This record gives sequence, structure tokens and C-alpha cells, in this order.
Amino acid sequence: MKLRLATVEDLPAICVLGRLMHEESTFAPMDYDIDRVKETVSDLMDKSQLVLVAEDTNGEVVGGILGKVTQSWFGNDLVANELGLFIHPDHRGGMLAARLVKTFVRWARMAGAKQIRPGVISGCDLAVGLYERLGFRNCGATFLMEGA
Repeated sequence: MKLRLATVEDLPAICVLGRLMHEESTFAPMDYDIDRVKETVSDLMDKSQLVLVAEDTNGEVVGGILGKVTQSWFGNDLVANELGLFIHPDHRGGMLAARLVKTFVRWARMAGAKQIRPGVISGCDLAVGLYERLGFRNCGATFLMEGA
């Protein structure tokens, strides 16, 4: 698998993967708007944030990670947040997820992030275990209550 920064030409593939990720996540009951996804990912690209894709040997985008470094809301330090990590189900089970996360960590450190904070919205214990094996510690929880 080859990792590379995404380009505008990758937006259709990112939208397809994004829909699959959405369907597997705790956000599945909410709508999925392709135009909103394109806008968000394009904005990340325009602001030199991380939009990294993984290509298989045929050049098909089969996974990726989105990340953003921003100033904390309470001070001047920078925090890196992972906005999405996804691998197509047909390409899971190898080292790709770890490679994507390690690249995110390197990018975040180069960007000056004082803390790196990925999240797991799938409810998948495998993802939690991956982050712990890569040196992250579980420092909280995410809760959900249905609204309107």
C-alpha cells in the first residue's frame, strides 16, 4: 500500500469511503451529505491540514486519515485531532491502520502539536487496542444521547 497526500481528484473516492465509515459509525442514524464532505475535505486541503490516502497496487484509494491541528480553546498550545480513519473492509487486517496513525502522529509533531488526540466513534474495541499499542492512553469516553 502506498500512502500519499490526497488531491482534489481523490474526492469521489474519499466520499465513497466516507459513506462506508459513516454507516459503520455511531453517526449512522444521521444524514450523509456528499457536498458537505467535499467541502470539509477541500477545506482541510486548502488549509494544509492532513488528508492522507492509501492506495492499493492498482492505484485505487482504499483508506485514509483526516487530521487537523488547531489552537486549543483555552490557551495557545496546538492540539492535533484525528477527524476520521477508515479502511475499506476488503483491505483490513494488515498494518495499514497502524501506518496511517503513525503518519498522522509524525505530521502532528512536525506541525507543533503539544497533544495528539485521535478518537474512536465506531464502538470497535480493535480500534481502541490499536491506539493503545501505538502508545496512546485512553483518557476519557464519548457519550451519545439522541436529540430531536
